[in-house]
Parts: sequence; C-alpha cells; structure tokens
Amino acid sequence: MIRDQLEQLARIREPEARSKLIRTLVGEYARSEEHEPTPVERELFSRIVLSVFDQLDRDARYELVVRLAKTDRIISDLADRLTQEDYDLSEPVIECSPVISQTALMNLSKAGSNDKRLSVARRPDLSEEISDTLIARSSRNVVHVLLDNAEVPFSVKGMLALLIFANTEVEVLAGMAKRAIKDEEFLETLKLVLETDCPLVPAPLKRAVDEDDLERLATTIGDLEREGDIEIDGVRYSRHEASMQIANGELSFDAILRTLFEDERIDAAIWLIGRRLNLSDDVVAETLKSDADGAILRLMLQTGIDDKTYRDFLKARCRWLDRNTRTIPELVMRYKAELKKPHAAVAPPSAALGALG
Repeated sequence: MIRDQLEQLARIREPEARSKLIRTLVGEYARSEEHEPTPVERELFSRIVLSVFDQLDRDARYELVVRLAKTDRIISDLADRLTQEDYDLSEPVIECSPVISQTALMNLSKAGSNDKRLSVARRPDLSEEISDTLIARSSRNVVHVLLDNAEVPFSVKGMLALLIFANTEVEVLAGMAKRAIKDEEFLETLKLVLETDCPLVPAPLKRAVDEDDLERLATTIGDLEREGDIEIDGVRYSRHEASMQIANGELSFDAILRTLFEDERIDAAIWLIGRRLNLSDDVVAETLKSDADGAILRLMLQTGIDDKTYRDFLKARCRWLDRNTRTIPELVMRYKAELKKPHAAVAPPSAALGALG
C-alpha cells in the first residue's frame, strides 16, 4: 500500500505533492528501526531527497530534521545540505549529526552565524583546526563553550589566542583556570607555554599554575560581582569583551603577530619571534632596536611573514622606538623583493612552538 501511495505521489508534479512524497518517504524510512539500512539504501534515500530538496516546503524539511538529523541513516552530503538551513532547522544537525563532514563544520566555523558556531562548539569531534578557527572568528561566548567542552582539543596557537583574550577578559581567564583543573592535556600545553617565559600569560594564572592553586583562582573569579572592572592579585581586568580580535580571523603566525603589534605588545611579539627562530628574547630585541635595516630584514624574512605583516611590524617598531615612518614604503619594497627570491623565508620552528605556522 505504501508503495502504491509513493508511486501515485511521484506522478504529481505540484510542489505540494513532492513535499508530501518526501514526508511519507522519510516517515517510512525512519520508522524501520528494526532494519539497519545498507550503505546503498542510505545513498539512494539521501540522493532522492537531495534531488528535490529545493522544492520541499518547510514542513517536509522539518520532518527530515526531526526524524533523521541525529542519526547515521543519511549520507554526509545531505547532512551538510541541512546545515545551510536557518538555525531553527539546522541546529540538531550541526550539533548532533554523526555524519556531517569536517568540511561543513569548518565552513560554519568560518562563515556561519554565531548561533551555528555555538552549536559547532558543542560537538565532541572537533579538530584543532576547527577549534582554532572558532577561537579566532567567533564572539567570546563561543570561546567559553569551547573551554567548557571537555572533548575540544586546543593547539598551541589556540592557547596563545586564549592568553591574549585572558589578559583583559576575566571570563576567559576563569574559563582557562577551570579547564586546566579538569583537563590534564590542556594544563600540559599551558605549562609548555609557561616554560618559555611567555609574557602573554596573565600573572594570576601563572601564579596559580606554579603553586598548583588553580582551584582558588577559579573560585575567586566565580565569587566576584558580575559588574564592572575587577582586581585579581593586583591585576585589573574588564568584564567586557576586548575590542582586539585575532587579525584576519585566523590563527597563523602572521595573524597572531599582527594582533600583538596592534595591541602594542612588543614584549610578546619579541617573545613570539624568538620562539619561532630559536633565538633568545635579548638577541631579537637588540636586533629590532638597532639601526641595521638589513639585519632586521633578514631576521624577519626567517620568520616567514608576508609583506603586509612586515609593514605592520615596521609601524609598530616606529611607535616603540619613537622613530619616523617615512622609510617604511621603501623597506617594504625591499622585503617584497627578497620574498620573491628562492628560499627567501625559511623559518626553523622551535621545539616549544613548532605548531605555529
């Protein structure tokens, strides 16, 4: 009987009949719980739905989501297509579908709405690349969800971005302290950064890690009033999200370096360059302070940064040393010319921060 009904609906060309056909098909397919569909059946069902998807009304799409979004009874192409729907329809797919592709999750992390990014952040199967993208591009409530999701991995680059935020935002500082308490791997990555004397680590967090006193820090922050600036161990923090964002919405070495220049964190920029090149902070600082433009150019070539980052570096250096900016265009032209030469920029990664690229 159901077969006759499906055949009859398939003969009708009106969109309403097409939607009813799919709703009926979805209902039958989802109800057959005692039968695990074969890969061929999954493919056939999903391709039929995809072939008429744009003709389906909202009720038909809703039926599909409610019955199948959280299952593995559809293929990745269909799950990925459902993520493009408005948030009310796509939320269960984005947050729970076991067959959604990593490509679709990355696209949502790069260009999805904040609601969709929040759903991505709650998933248990995120890669470091997706985690990095969410940290760089999302509003801070997404970062808080990531820190609270025990399954999310954090790269060294992601850790540096979190530290940048934690220097001004007490909520991120609290989230990092709480995550370090319950996640040994996160704590080990944090300790790895601490061992390099990174100037980005907020003093209260450094002290808490050194003294094995993270519980006290997390509790102290949790007990504070929700309004206004606060003080922790002599350091003032804001309750408001910092205006500074990671440059270009990514966590490349260039992007983090540009962000530090923008925030006038020359100390942290020197540290980052030193870790990149396996040089001491003193050597990097002395080189950057010197009048030897050629030596500075060669040093920065070794970091592998592009000419735009080099321009931002020169501007920051002029502010740092109170120097005139008139030579910047010429120096950037020299840098661009050197970049075009074979093997001009080869950055030997340091052991501690080799993941930065």
